[in-house]
Amino acid sequence: MSDTNFPRQARLLTAGDFSRVFERADTKAQTSQFLILARRNDLGVARMGLVVAKKHAKRAVDRNQIKRIVRESFRHHQSKLENFDCVVLSRSGAKDLDKIKLRHMVDQLWTKLGQKSNGNRSGSKQRKKV
Repeated sequence: MSDTNFPRQARLLTAGDFSRVFERADTKAQTSQFLILARRNDLGVARMGLVVAKKHAKRAVDRNQIKRIVRESFRHHQSKLENFDCVVLSRSGAKDLDKIKLRHMVDQLWTKLGQKSNGNRSGSKQRKKV
């Protein structure tokens, strides 16, 4: 059951962790309800942070449900994401999805992100700093 844990080491905790991903994301996956930004880290484990704005989900119940489902999905896909720091941002319309559609959409985004990261592996190392 270690694949389904979400320990402290698997979370983005500080503002610096979040801003590092926001400043220069290596890859992203998105739908009209969610955006996932990802950047490689040197920790050897995937980490995730969530941003669910009150603007998009006014009630705490709705925000918490979104976060719970996204966390559960991340736990199941974490091993495939290798060493990425990911930030999941909700957009308008996320609260309108039912639980099954929400989980399916987020699962697809993790899969898409994993495929992009495997394809960009050689290309991301060739980037030059300007």
